[in-house]
Amino acid sequence: MHASTFKLSRRQFLYAGAAASSLATLGCSSSSVSTQTPSTATVNTAEAIPLNFNENPLGLAPKAQQAVLEALPNAWRYPDAARSDLMATIASNLSLETSQLIYGNGSSEVLKMALDALVQTNTQLVMPDPSYGVIIDYAMARGVPVVKVKLDGDWQTDLGAMKAKVAAHNGPSIVYLCNPNNPTGLLLPQSELNQWLDQASSQLSFIVDEAYVEYVAQPGFVSAIERVKQGQKHIVVCRTFSKIYALAGLRVGYGVAHGELIKAMQAQASIDNANLIGCVAAKASLRSQQWLELSLKSNSQAKELVYKQLEALGLDYLPSETNFIFHKVNGDSELYMQRMSKAGILVGRPFNHGEGWNRLSIGTPAQMQYFCKTLAKFRELGWV
Repeated sequence: MHASTFKLSRRQFLYAGAAASSLATLGCSSSSVSTQTPSTATVNTAEAIPLNFNENPLGLAPKAQQAVLEALPNAWRYPDAARSDLMATIASNLSLETSQLIYGNGSSEVLKMALDALVQTNTQLVMPDPSYGVIIDYAMARGVPVVKVKLDGDWQTDLGAMKAKVAAHNGPSIVYLCNPNNPTGLLLPQSELNQWLDQASSQLSFIVDEAYVEYVAQPGFVSAIERVKQGQKHIVVCRTFSKIYALAGLRVGYGVAHGELIKAMQAQASIDNANLIGCVAAKASLRSQQWLELSLKSNSQAKELVYKQLEALGLDYLPSETNFIFHKVNGDSELYMQRMSKAGILVGRPFNHGEGWNRLSIGTPAQMQYFCKTLAKFRELGWV
């Protein structure tokens, strides 16, 4: 979802103007960031800080930028070789066979291919709510009923309730799980998840979305890819280069599954769905370990700044294994978005069952310092 164009009432406009005036006294203004390093990045007065799409604010790794420049003269050629090269690199890194991988125009296309390949007569899609919702559109287009299971009281994916929905259905079920979940940033309970994944069958298949897996720091985390390696034929794991690798605009994703399921997904893929520039940038990104570590460090430092500010204001939040934080705002979510937008910050949209909460993408430490000052000023104005 892209940022909405807000229509403010006169009263809301005056409130927003008051916030902007107050923030000016702090030396803050509408801003964007210099994409350098956590220590050198600064906030510049140019455009709104984009803290709404969970992007990597440091941008492409230098090796990826160089690879793009070198590939541009060959952009007239089809991407087959570059795609094959990328998939071979991914396979090597993950100890997989290339037959267990499929390329996607972003992980969103992988989700569609997975659903299309797994759907049968009388299939239902079972998923948490709220969670990443693009798969709902794909299911609706195929006439597949979607069963949404509300997160539990701790904002955790309720695997027990989801199992009950599967058991009650007289037919096949596709279970979609985002791990860590978006918008909460929480990992699913590992042991319970693994036990359920091991039950996958022709009547119970899983699509596991690991878009934020590179950010996970929790000890003991095990990717669902391990189930695929063990021979499980009814699990698809979706990954993307849009998040920590900062290639959201180049649309590079991939799926991991048993070779037989990959063939079924390939039959659903669009022809020539890869682009050469994205492929070479993704491969170079995988060779940019120092940049990956820098991105993780920046994200961790910036999250800590926000955690401390939220704690100081007494606003609840969920400790995140991603590059965003789901936190309380004590008020109308839409109005909060509007006020932040007027203050030069774009924050996340409302989610089902999340009134009074907001998903905040993590920018650079400099950006998050500005956000913290803004949030503190909002408290002074009685808005949060």
